[in-house]
Amino acid sequence: MRKVAIAIVIILARVIYSAYWFYLAPALPIIGVEFRVGKALLGLVPLIFIVGAAAFQVPAGIIASHLGNARTAGLGLLTMAITGLLVPLSINFYEVLILRLIAGVGAALFFSTGAAILSTAYPERVGTLLGIYNAAFGLGSGIGLAWSITYVFLGWKLSTLLLSIVGIPVALIVFFIQGGYMHRLRIRFSRDAVVIGIATSGFWGAYYATGNLLPTYAVSRGLPLYVSSLLTSIMLFSSIFGGLSGRIIDAIRNRVLLIVVLTIVGTVPLIFIPTLNIAAIIIAGGLMGFTNELALTAAYALVARHENPALSLATLNALNMVIGMWLSVVFTETMVVSYSLPWILMIVVSLPLLPLLRLARVT
Repeated sequence: MRKVAIAIVIILARVIYSAYWFYLAPALPIIGVEFRVGKALLGLVPLIFIVGAAAFQVPAGIIASHLGNARTAGLGLLTMAITGLLVPLSINFYEVLILRLIAGVGAALFFSTGAAILSTAYPERVGTLLGIYNAAFGLGSGIGLAWSITYVFLGWKLSTLLLSIVGIPVALIVFFIQGGYMHRLRIRFSRDAVVIGIATSGFWGAYYATGNLLPTYAVSRGLPLYVSSLLTSIMLFSSIFGGLSGRIIDAIRNRVLLIVVLTIVGTVPLIFIPTLNIAAIIIAGGLMGFTNELALTAAYALVARHENPALSLATLNALNMVIGMWLSVVFTETMVVSYSLPWILMIVVSLPLLPLLRLARVT
C-alpha cells in the first residue's frame, strides 16, 4: 500500500508540474500586447524555460544521487510554483523570461527524479508506470492550456496566481514522501540515453513548439484565443491515451521500431494545420499527442533500467531539450514569413535523426 500511495502522489505532482509547462501559452498574445513585444520574440518564453530545464537536467540527476529523488523532486515542483506566483507581478518582459528560466530549473529537478521513483518502485512494470507518468503530463498540459477559459472571468494574472498556489502543498508532500536520504548511486552515464536522446529530440521539439505556439499561430490567423487554446488542449489531452497505452511497450519486443513508426505517424499530419480546418487540426493534434507520448514512454523505458535511472532519464531529457528547444524560435520566426513553413519544418526536423536509434544497444 505504501508503494501505491507514493505512486499516486507522484502522479498528482506530475499533473501539476505539467500544467506549469503550458499555462502561459494562452497568455502569450496578451503578454505581447501588454509589454509591447513582437510575435517573433514571444517564442523566447517557451525557449527560455527549456534552456533552464535542459541546462539543469544532468545536474539534477547528480543532485538526486546525493539528496534523494523525493527531496529533489519536491524542491523542483516548489520552485515552479513560486516562480508562477511571481510571473503576474512582473513589470516587464525580461522579468517574465528570468522567472521562466528559473521555473525550467525546477522542472529539471522534478522530471527524472519523479520517473525514477516510479521505475524503482515497480521495475517489472516500468512501461506501464512510465506510461501513466506521461499520461499525467498530457492531462496536466491540457489543464494548463484549458485554464485560459478562466482568463475571461479573472484575467490571466489572477488565474496564474491561483494555479500556482496549488503546487505548494503538493511539493511539500513530495519532499517528505520518503523521508531521509536515499542510498547513494554511482554517477555513471548511459550511452544508450545519449543516443536515444539525440534521435528523439526532433519529435520532442515539434511537440513542445506546437503545444506552446499553436494558440499564438491560430490567433494570428484570425481564430479567437479561447478556440485556439482549446484546439491545442485537444492535442495535449490526447497524449493521455498515449501514456495510458504504456502496456504496449511492455509487450512489444522491438521498442526502437515502435519509436520510428510513432514519429512518422505523429508528424506527417501536421501539414494540414495551415488549412485552419477544425477537423484537420483536431486529427493532426490528436495523432501527435498520442504518438509523441507513447514514443517518449518507450524511450524512457529503454533507459530506465540503467543502474542510475534518474541520471539516465535526465541525460535523455536534456538532449531532447537542448536540441529540440530551438524549434520554438524557428516556429515563430518562420510564422512571420509563411503560414505553412513552420509546420513543414516540424515534420522535416523530426525524421532525419531517427536512424541514430540503430546505434542503441537495446531492442
